[in-house]
Amino acid sequence: MTAATIAKKPKVTVGSLIDKLSAIRTAKRDLAAQEKVLNAEYEGLQTQLIELMDSEGLSKSTGRSATASITTSRQFTPENWDTFVAYAAKIKRFDLVQRRVSAPAVRELWEMKGPVPGLTPYDKREISLRDL
Repeated sequence: MTAATIAKKPKVTVGSLIDKLSAIRTAKRDLAAQEKVLNAEYEGLQTQLIELMDSEGLSKSTGRSATASITTSRQFTPENWDTFVAYAAKIKRFDLVQRRVSAPAVRELWEMKGPVPGLTPYDKREISLRDL
């Protein structure tokens, strides 16, 4: 056997790339499932810790590996999106709304009415992968 034969890489084929994508997608799904379980456990422990610290009159405490402190930040839940968006437009504060285009809604509008002012379409190419 020559050095060239030993160093020869396996040929990349369409099928081998599809199989590799499938394996990575499966690994990502497994990790996402683990993350969901860990997030639920984390939220539960966080609630339990806040209740315990509140009952003991603590705002900060330390364990063996970390320090925890209770923080508070004001969050907002829209009760009426139309009213809120109209208000943001009236005062010209579009930074109050995260900038994200709803592709399905714009696609539908584009098909019905034509080009949408302020938007430039582009075609995003991806692989649609299905398990066998």
